[in-house]
Amino acid sequence: MRNYKLDHKLENLYALRAYAQVEKKPVSLKNCDRILRAQNTRLHALMEAAWEIPFYRARFVRSGTTPDDYNCAEDLYRFPLLTKDELRDWMDEEAASDPEKYAYWHVSPTSGSTGRPLRVLFSPMENAWIIANWLRTMGYGGFDPFRGKTMSRPNSLHGPVKEEDSIVQRIGILRRKYMSDTIKERVDTQTLVNEINAYEPDYLYNHKNLLMRIAKYVKENDVYLWKPSFYTPFGEMLDDASISLLNEVFGPGLIDAYGMGETGSCLVRIPGKKYFQVNSDLFVVNAYNEDLTGPALKGMAVITPLFKTELPLINYTSYDLIDSYMRRGLRFARGIQGRMNDVIHHRDGSVTEWGNISGIVNYIPEIISYRIVQEDYENLTMMMVRNPDIPKEREPEVEKDLDAKLMKMFKDPSFRIRYEWLEEIPVDPNGKLRVIVSKVQPGAIGEPVHAGEDIAGVRQ
Repeated sequence: MRNYKLDHKLENLYALRAYAQVEKKPVSLKNCDRILRAQNTRLHALMEAAWEIPFYRARFVRSGTTPDDYNCAEDLYRFPLLTKDELRDWMDEEAASDPEKYAYWHVSPTSGSTGRPLRVLFSPMENAWIIANWLRTMGYGGFDPFRGKTMSRPNSLHGPVKEEDSIVQRIGILRRKYMSDTIKERVDTQTLVNEINAYEPDYLYNHKNLLMRIAKYVKENDVYLWKPSFYTPFGEMLDDASISLLNEVFGPGLIDAYGMGETGSCLVRIPGKKYFQVNSDLFVVNAYNEDLTGPALKGMAVITPLFKTELPLINYTSYDLIDSYMRRGLRFARGIQGRMNDVIHHRDGSVTEWGNISGIVNYIPEIISYRIVQEDYENLTMMMVRNPDIPKEREPEVEKDLDAKLMKMFKDPSFRIRYEWLEEIPVDPNGKLRVIVSKVQPGAIGEPVHAGEDIAGVRQ
């Protein structure tokens, strides 16, 4: 068995080594073939490693394949999909089976939409790749992650926060500062603005709902805010209204990164581009047809981190929708819709998915943030934050228009929607904001349960 205690001590050195190996420039004609070769090589190595793991050996047997059958991203369509429930059960079993082995591993917890948290184990080596991948993602727009200053939310949910600078940071390398913790302790917006202005970060990243709160406050109160060179909102998808407000307040340096706590950041859209590129040297992102039986260009994104070889995640179902296209063997995305597994339940057993609701609300410029809560089979509450460009007097008009569109879409006359305007949507305990919260347990009729553009110059 590896010496994970030693690996833990050497993790930062492993991250630097991994950073030296990743592709640091956005995809172009100059590097697309190199990226594809790296993807194919790492994919085959991953499958060879998975062959030695009983959990995955059974999946090879089920599919009638061996590692020799996997040499490019398309080959993964032959391998079984990995659901969140399967991953949760496997990870829990692994953690319980050998506590000593996993004592120095990282645990990336997610909240779990069903109320069952998911713990994903990352070895020190795998976590080093996560760090390297994020450093290069931040650098796609021109930011120097070693000399620039970053500011972010403290990762207090995953362990204690170390406030003191390391020796390396004290000499001006990898400088970072944490904003006040707005999850464990509510902090007023002016305090957050003051912290940004005092530190003047080159790169700022935090939950989307928090950056939106700051942007709305700055615009409504006409206060000064330092504009970082680059910034990333995470935890929720961006729509046109939120992008417009963020660009206005924080500037044009928006790095729109998509990923999951289970996988790391795997797609990114850099300033000036309309498309997302996949970090294809470290990930495979495939799209599946509606019944999840084969390839598609538009469908559920299925993600495989190629660096996670000790406890792999192969063909992990994201339940997010990707609208993609292929160029020179690499995948790109025109857009991503998240939270496909968040739904509104109807009494007849049918559901309305998040995408149907977002297709309406995301195109109403008067609303910059929202959440819809299903209290029971008849009553829904629509929480909304008004665009500061729109006068408060317009709220009844917006409600009337929105109500007509939502009721036409739901096609369920039993629904009653109550509208509530807020200064800020209350976030979940993990700092994220689920757009749909349904308190209805499917199957228990009447008994609600309270639970918790193409790449430049690249053509085929």
